[in-house]
Amino acid sequence: MIIHDISIDVEEDMIYWWEGKKPEMRSVFRIADGAPSEVTRWLIGSHTGTHIDAPRHFIPDGDTVEKLPLETFIGPARVVDATTDDDAPIDAAMVAQAKLDGATRVLFKTSNSEKRLTKKEFDHSYVAITEDGARALVDAGVRFVAIDYVTIEDRHQCDEWPTHHVLCGAGVVILEGANLRGIADGTYFMCCLPTKLKGSEGAPARTVLIEGLEYR
Repeated sequence: MIIHDISIDVEEDMIYWWEGKKPEMRSVFRIADGAPSEVTRWLIGSHTGTHIDAPRHFIPDGDTVEKLPLETFIGPARVVDATTDDDAPIDAAMVAQAKLDGATRVLFKTSNSEKRLTKKEFDHSYVAITEDGARALVDAGVRFVAIDYVTIEDRHQCDEWPTHHVLCGAGVVILEGANLRGIADGTYFMCCLPTKLKGSEGAPARTVLIEGLEYR
């Protein structure tokens, strides 16, 4: 059994949404200063690092993080290698080509994992999912979808956010910032546990893919 941690490190000097703010870490108590223990205080956004978008992110009456069923986050997950030479976005044709065969948890691996996710600066040339790609995923019965960059939204759509509206409107949970570098196309057992931030539209989520685990 092999466990792949597909979460990225949360640190002060990390990649983040270009209009957002980087995390901040402050020391509260330090052993070096005579305190009995080390304690730090972190200031991070709910969409920091590898994180989920709950439906509430774009749907006013959508579910918040604590209301999402754990069954959504634990179980077989299909990794689809959608890497192309021209960094094409994931559209409906690509979803059809993936032959999901009833998979309800789908993680898209693109050139982002190799070329962009590990960089400190935001790269506007990232690969994302188009509106028709999102509709194809909903029509296929997908309940959880991941991308290997800061956002799942195509850079040309960030004025109206149609991909998010389609997915969140259908109750699909989104995982952004999944590091799929070195992860082969195939089916794994996924454990994705978002921090239980009550009332929140998103939350950081430590996520692992387990290879070689028998499941039914």
